[in-house]
Amino acid sequence: METVSVVIPTYNAASFLEQAVDSALAQTYGAVEVIVVDDGSTDHTAEVLGRYANRLRVLQQANQGAAAACNAGVEAAAGGWIAFLDADDEWLPAKLERQLNRCGDFAISHTDSVCFGDSIEGEVLRSSFEPQYGGKVLGQLLVRNFITKSSVLMRRDVFRSYGGFAARYHGVEDWPFWLKVCKDHELGYLPESVVRYHVRRSSKSTESRKTLVDHIRIIEEAFAPGGPGELFPGLRGAALVSSYEINGHFAARSGDWPFALRCALAGLRHAPITPRLWKSLVKSILMPLGFRY
Repeated sequence: METVSVVIPTYNAASFLEQAVDSALAQTYGAVEVIVVDDGSTDHTAEVLGRYANRLRVLQQANQGAAAACNAGVEAAAGGWIAFLDADDEWLPAKLERQLNRCGDFAISHTDSVCFGDSIEGEVLRSSFEPQYGGKVLGQLLVRNFITKSSVLMRRDVFRSYGGFAARYHGVEDWPFWLKVCKDHELGYLPESVVRYHVRRSSKSTESRKTLVDHIRIIEEAFAPGGPGELFPGLRGAALVSSYEINGHFAARSGDWPFALRCALAGLRHAPITPRLWKSLVKSILMPLGFRY
């Protein structure tokens, strides 16, 4: 049985960390190594981790961001497989076992997930609002990052061969990395919601003004000569529209209606007959008048 090294990057997430660690330690798969990389936390993260004694490995580093924390965890890992788990997410007990049984022949795979948290109502299956794909997925992935990092399982040697996550991106370090890997490898997919993905209002993924800048950079680099999207130039516009739509949605949900309006207008310049963008535009105009998004 080959070991799976679970890498949990954390920064000031002590309120959620215990649930994440417990879910990794509770896996039914029999060979699991848990590595927590504390990225310079200033809350009571050390106290939480101290409760686990010798049940996991803890790496400490000055604050460098999630990308650097993940990369450090992979470098310290002993397993042939790497799985990522953000500190505010959780796994169901059979996650790794089910994923290896279904996708063990793939260098990289992902699963469906359930989204929950204070920025959404109730619990929502990700595949219910965002299509999930397996196989040769580069085209779909160029348009939209549909892969949840906490669902990914991949070969450690493959991760290292692509140089790891790039720290220059703000909270979206995984998307350009998946693009590079999926250009050369098919993506396995387990259509089961074995991951609980925590969507918070304070999450980096919802800081739309900063995230959109990186989205645009990633898209421009992806479609540039030599990039993974070089052979798909016709998808560049769709990728831009998707990014404007995503960031506009998160901006509206956080109450930033001016930026939501800006995103809707930018998206409509590329796709003027897209109904959902017109709907976002109208909602963004009405928000200052008390309309709930």
